[in-house]
Amino acid sequence: MGYIVRMPKLGLEMDRGTLLEWAVDEGESISEGELIAEVESEKSIAEVEAREDGVLRRTYLEVDESVPPGTPIGIVAPAESDIGDLETEATADLEANVEVEDEVEHEDDARLAEPASDGDGAGVGGGAAADDIRASPRARDRAVDLDVDLATVEGTGYQGSITEEDVERAAVSESGDGAEPDASPRARKRADELGVDLSTVEGTGYQGAITEEDVEAAAEGGATESGPASRTLADERPFDGMRRTIASRLSESYREAVHVTVHREADAEALFDAADAATDVLETDVSVQDVLLRAVSASLEEHPAFNATFEDDVHKRWAEHNVGIAVDVEQGLIAPVLADVGGKSLAEIADGRRDLVDRATSGEYTMDDLQGGTFTVTNLGVLGVESFDPIINPPQVAILGVDAVAERPVRGEDDGLEWLRHLPFDLT
Repeated sequence: MGYIVRMPKLGLEMDRGTLLEWAVDEGESISEGELIAEVESEKSIAEVEAREDGVLRRTYLEVDESVPPGTPIGIVAPAESDIGDLETEATADLEANVEVEDEVEHEDDARLAEPASDGDGAGVGGGAAADDIRASPRARDRAVDLDVDLATVEGTGYQGSITEEDVERAAVSESGDGAEPDASPRARKRADELGVDLSTVEGTGYQGAITEEDVEAAAEGGATESGPASRTLADERPFDGMRRTIASRLSESYREAVHVTVHREADAEALFDAADAATDVLETDVSVQDVLLRAVSASLEEHPAFNATFEDDVHKRWAEHNVGIAVDVEQGLIAPVLADVGGKSLAEIADGRRDLVDRATSGEYTMDDLQGGTFTVTNLGVLGVESFDPIINPPQVAILGVDAVAERPVRGEDDGLEWLRHLPFDLT
């Protein structure tokens, strides 16, 4: 039989998916249910599993390339079967996607170039042949960053399309940065020993050649005394996938919604006592945050305007208290939703919250876990933060920040002072 492996749609709001890893190489056998690839959407990471036994006959996507959901990324079929029809279908779909993306990209480029147009249609990645250039969106963005004309770049991607790596190679070639520094063999050996980048060393030898002494001086800092401080790149973290989407959504929220944050403290002694008592009585571990979620639900019952979303100029108040709990994961900040907090017992809240956070931190959450929220709680108190201004998680209308517990002196009986625990809150 055989089938086309497509980029899965991981949620209604998913625009693109990025290939993180091929679990099998082209030509390798795979069994039904085994992992083929790992992909990332704007909000989550998911695994693509084989629907049937076969061989990964074709791969159409490179690692870190992004495509819309439904785009062919490979073909799985028996080793000896004819996949001509599948290849034809996959190729047609890929070409259609490239054409659609090119149309959108060119419309955006035209709008951006209009104010600076000098009448000849030239520009970065432009020129008269811009409409004929096939390049991924990331390649186009990189071309703008590096001031590279896409018309001069040779593509190595699918059907000759230009990839991000092609643009970077072209930029290096144009700048001449790819040329080997002129250095003696002894200088090169010494540079390897001392971990010195020869491209940062100023040569003092014949016609500017780098000598062994130049390398040693650079290692000691002597070659940089009159120039800027040297720095060594430790690593790079691409700003894409979930990180880009999270940043974009929160930035948009901060721009579009007028944020007002109020700060209040509350006596937290009863809160801690309730958590301790509940743990003793119930057959589960109840934390202060669990009792706090119960209190939040009670507050939302009294103030339903906060248990709401604002969509299409409509303020929608919801019956259920679906509370998002902000969790910091490697890809950024997410807010998995604990559904119907008001309808749960304290034990159910504790168990549900713990399971939700565990799945979020282990990466086992789904898109369903991130949707349907009506209010969000974010706790930076565990990091010792005393006050902050949380940003609303759109399309919700409010968010509660929880800070670090602090002891405060309070006038007690007989005009004496006693120290009580207080919990600061930040409501945006």
